[in-house]
Amino acid sequence: MSSVNVEGCDDWKMSEEGDEDDSSSGDRPNFALVTLQDTDEMMVMPSKWLNTDKTQCHWPPFRSPEKLTEAVRDGLEPPTAGKPWEMLNIVLHKEYDTFEEAIKKQEELKAQKDGMFAVVTLQESNELTVIPVNWLKTQCYWPPFKTPKKCLEAVKNRLEPIKRKSPWELVNMDLHGEYATYQQAKEKQEAISEQMERPSTSLKTNNPSTPQTPCSTQTFGVKRKCDKSPDITVQPLLTTDMDPKKKSKKIMEDIKEKVQAIQDTDPTFTTIKAHILDAISKMNEDTRKKETIGIFGRTGEGKSSLLNAVLGDQFLLPSGGFGACTAVITEVEANLNDSNYIAEIEFISKEEWDEEFALSDKEEANELTEMTKERITALFGAEAEEKTLEELKRDDKYKDIFNVLSTGKKIISSSDSSAFASNVVCYLENNLANPGGCFWPLVKSVTIKIPNRRELLEQIVLIDLPGTGDYDKIRDDLWKTKIRECSAVWIVSDIKRAITDRNPWGILEHCIEDLGPGGECKHINFICTKTDDMKPAEYLKSVRLTEAQISGQGLDVKTKCILHRNDLAQKTITEKLQSSKSEESKERFITDVFTVSSTAFFDPELKLKNVDTEIPKLRDILINQNKSINQQLTRDYINEAKGILSLIQSIQLDKDKTMELQTNLEKNLKLLDDNFEGLYEKLKRCLSKGVEESVRSCVKTTQDMLSSVRPKSNRGFHRIFRAMCERGGFYWPKKWNEPLDLNKCLSKHMYDNINKEFVLMFPVDVNDKTEKSMQDKLDKFSIILPTSPMLHPVHIFIQTQETKLKASLSRVIVEKKKEIYSTIYTAIERKMAPGYEKAALEKGEGSMQNMEEVIMKTINELKPQMFNEAKVEMLEMFNNLKMRIMNTLESELKTSVKRSLSQISKFNLLDVSREIQELDKLSAAV
Repeated sequence: MSSVNVEGCDDWKMSEEGDEDDSSSGDRPNFALVTLQDTDEMMVMPSKWLNTDKTQCHWPPFRSPEKLTEAVRDGLEPPTAGKPWEMLNIVLHKEYDTFEEAIKKQEELKAQKDGMFAVVTLQESNELTVIPVNWLKTQCYWPPFKTPKKCLEAVKNRLEPIKRKSPWELVNMDLHGEYATYQQAKEKQEAISEQMERPSTSLKTNNPSTPQTPCSTQTFGVKRKCDKSPDITVQPLLTTDMDPKKKSKKIMEDIKEKVQAIQDTDPTFTTIKAHILDAISKMNEDTRKKETIGIFGRTGEGKSSLLNAVLGDQFLLPSGGFGACTAVITEVEANLNDSNYIAEIEFISKEEWDEEFALSDKEEANELTEMTKERITALFGAEAEEKTLEELKRDDKYKDIFNVLSTGKKIISSSDSSAFASNVVCYLENNLANPGGCFWPLVKSVTIKIPNRRELLEQIVLIDLPGTGDYDKIRDDLWKTKIRECSAVWIVSDIKRAITDRNPWGILEHCIEDLGPGGECKHINFICTKTDDMKPAEYLKSVRLTEAQISGQGLDVKTKCILHRNDLAQKTITEKLQSSKSEESKERFITDVFTVSSTAFFDPELKLKNVDTEIPKLRDILINQNKSINQQLTRDYINEAKGILSLIQSIQLDKDKTMELQTNLEKNLKLLDDNFEGLYEKLKRCLSKGVEESVRSCVKTTQDMLSSVRPKSNRGFHRIFRAMCERGGFYWPKKWNEPLDLNKCLSKHMYDNINKEFVLMFPVDVNDKTEKSMQDKLDKFSIILPTSPMLHPVHIFIQTQETKLKASLSRVIVEKKKEIYSTIYTAIERKMAPGYEKAALEKGEGSMQNMEEVIMKTINELKPQMFNEAKVEMLEMFNNLKMRIMNTLESELKTSVKRSLSQISKFNLLDVSREIQELDKLSAAV
């Protein structure tokens, strides 16, 4: 290539030596597309102008755009002597073989960016509006038109701002987002506007301190200064309001493209390349389940109204009508895909319906047939009670029912919340005042997905569980499964009942083990509802106070009484909760008390401030928890990304280091096995004591339990007892506060002997973790010793693989410990099943005594074998979990070591040091 003389720069030449240097780089790309960080301009330049780590570039001091273009095209060599070129901070998009390819990509990206629209809030007027992206910088240009119509035309036609003669005004603004079309931006503006109008809906705009500036086109001849402290987290073609996880994903997408571009037929290289590409793809496939918050409360306590208020939609779930209540398990989560309200309705099977339907034709009345008749009435209407089974089958509605059950699942979708609620209500509501046409008896569960609730429910599911006594056999197992999934629980109670109840835990007393050792609950909130239901005169009389003695200057008497009772309720219930926590099973739950009014939240005429309804406090709980989960997901993603980049960056270890890693793996697996064996032996001793005590005391314990729940007159108890036998030892009478559960009674002594150690072995909350826990043993496992040279990329890669594995296995431990804990109950339930079936067959006079005799005889005959089998099954489940952890660690880490050691120098051409730095900064920002 011949020399090029440039005015004012006679020393700067592209020499033959420079050509020789270029040839040594082989197929190195010739041109780079970059964004200058200082001005956010997108430029094309020779690749040789970039520094080694491609975070900065050399820049010549030409004033003429033509000369600069010529220097770029000809690949002018940066000088090593004479007047120095400037160094500018850059973000590299991609490198290309020819100038034309780079320019073409620049134009495509410019067109993509320039064609977008932004949704912004003007700070001075607080007006939410749509503008073209080309009006943006850290401020936006605003035309001097006096009519809204002309402004709208300017927006749609993307009028270019006038900056010199009669310049447009620069207006401070907050940016919400950028969108490809005007219509998309307008829809987002309307969604944000609607959200703003809802009571106490949190709306966050971009932090003005983080300016959003679009990438602009290349303009030659403008001097740009070098920032000595470059912000290496700036990402090209991303709006700066993107969260760290999105930025991390963009980094990994770019890496994936670069890895795909490397061509080599070497089998080892092909294998490691396939692994890296597969690992990057799987990073976006995180399938961990969302956290679940269970809403518990008796029928009519206001659970559905509470959910409606928290979600900001007063009529979403049925509530409040005479005789009406939510009758099925209802899950509520965010619709993250579009703006529709969606209901996924799962029906019971035809076989389950036929079994229940047949009960309605039984001549002998019992608890189950009465409950079934209630369901028949809900479906067919009040007159159905007088019809026989065959007559009902000839009813037109029976065909409708058959068709509904044939589908298995139904999906209802609507963009209008009112229309959606009207279509869904018949599948949710039990309306005693208007029977007939209610399909809830056919429904197993309903999942409702709500749009525009990402901030509240992106990682959280709320479950509205039917009130006590609302269950049937079909839903019992689902109810037990759902309660074990709850990471938090809200106990909902009418404030009047909450103050007078002696035991606030009553609603959960029967299932406290399913939440704790048998579940994953960390936190319980006690929520007093209907605080607006206040008659001041009655209240003042009950607390023996006058209006003058209640604080609240400027408030009306009703509001003052509401706030006084709220304060009293919180103090009273907190004291009761603390005093009843003496039992170890309750000690680990953190409890907070809230006093809420869903009605006042939606009705300003009740003169209760939003903050005093305490609905915003509950929303904040969801927002903060959602944020915390997302932060952890982001940390996990970045950690995994750094591991993959470390593998790319690594070079092959010598043989001694290889043997050290393999030896460490074997040694630490043996140590982990010994630690787990110690936990196994401790559990075995506790179970053995439980077996002895159960064999000795189970008969008396069962007799005492039945005596405690049997009415003094014994009237009607045979119907409840028979229903319990027909349902396999578990039945929840409609008017009882807790179920009659004989299997739980029989398992009592086993659980009493293991609970204390089991909670230590399997704590739900990481803050409760001790050296006695399986989780602690797993956390301490590592094949990277503290003295290892951690700066080596191979060690970093393996350490990130360990972290990922241990996080995944920690979730496995939480899930499997539920199965381990329930083993005792399920083993007893299974062994007792023939006895329950036999007892349920007893009919006629004396059947109650006969049923009891059958049950007690079954217990006596089975007790040695039954409790020993439960012990063996639990220990076997524990051992299975241990082996799964050990085998997973061994298999995955051996593979990781093998992959890292087979790394070859081909990847050294791919410098990822800048990306690792960016990920470090993003990690620190989370």
